[in-house]
Amino acid sequence: MTPMFTWPSRHVLCALFLGTASIGVVGVSCIGTDGDVLRGEVLAHLADEVFLPAHVRFQTDAAALATVVADHCAGAKSEPSAAQAAWKSVRAEWSVTAAFAFGPVITQMQAGPLDFWPVRSDTIEAKLLEAPASIDAAWIDGLGTSAKGMPALEYLLFADVLAAGTPRCAYATALAADISRRSEDLASAWAIEAEALKTAGEPDSGYASEKVAIDAIVNATIENLYRMVKDKLDRPLGNLTGTAPDPTILESIHSGTTRDDLENNLQGFAMVYLGADGEPGGEPGLGALIAARDPDLDRRILAQHVVARDALAAVPLPFAAALTDHRDDVQRARDEIDALRRLIKLDVASLLGVTLSLSDNDGD
Repeated sequence: MTPMFTWPSRHVLCALFLGTASIGVVGVSCIGTDGDVLRGEVLAHLADEVFLPAHVRFQTDAAALATVVADHCAGAKSEPSAAQAAWKSVRAEWSVTAAFAFGPVITQMQAGPLDFWPVRSDTIEAKLLEAPASIDAAWIDGLGTSAKGMPALEYLLFADVLAAGTPRCAYATALAADISRRSEDLASAWAIEAEALKTAGEPDSGYASEKVAIDAIVNATIENLYRMVKDKLDRPLGNLTGTAPDPTILESIHSGTTRDDLENNLQGFAMVYLGADGEPGGEPGLGALIAARDPDLDRRILAQHVVARDALAAVPLPFAAALTDHRDDVQRARDEIDALRRLIKLDVASLLGVTLSLSDNDGD
């Protein structure tokens, strides 16, 4: 990926004539009102080609995971590595969706039940001791968030041998089924949410205007980067408490996919900013709005994304060991991701007139 790309001629003409809401130059419509063509194209593309497909992929992979775990635990001839690989696929898709965690994941309150971490192994072991002879969906529903979701299943799949016919296997099967059900709920809700984004500003859309919809996307983008910096890197590094690094509070610690999660978070950002393929080229992602108003800012964001991505890729594996053995590398990745966050929160939000939402992501 290079930090420079060329938008199609319509976007270039919009940039040249910036400041006018709608300009009759070879049929070009530019940014300026909630009803302009470019903003609507961005919302339609992200809804149909990024947000909904990502959740459908998550649902598809989660269903496959549930099947693989159930078959293994029923005594079918399969290696534990098959279930582990299926979990990694689900985790990768989920990590991409972190870049646009708004809408159904919030209204359905799915983040906790699907992804509570750091994993509480003591809680999981305690629940295993008190589990009924037949573990079903109702029992899983009654568990607290720290005893279910992807991190809990990760612990069962990776921390010990998952033997068919054991309570651990029954627990894992029920957890995988619960993840699959929740992923289906999210995908179904996103089919509706995508239509709401595409019809923003129309009656019954759910979004009062296209600006409100863009605000939601930008705020989710900022939140994703903030969580990467503060929760996923600052805390394990000990930056927030002035203590020594603590690998035990990394996400996906048992599977060893911590860096993968972070890289997929950044890939989700790229898909939102650049469009579905996450590569420079012209699909109307969020960056189209920036390029039309401030091409220099767009170039700086693209360049910083590449720097952040490369800094993260340079952290040696295993990531847990790198916290102490290569702390400077981890800190550099953290700092470059934070620089990207600041560009979006300060410069993009100001440029687009975004109303920032209230969250833990305050300050700069």
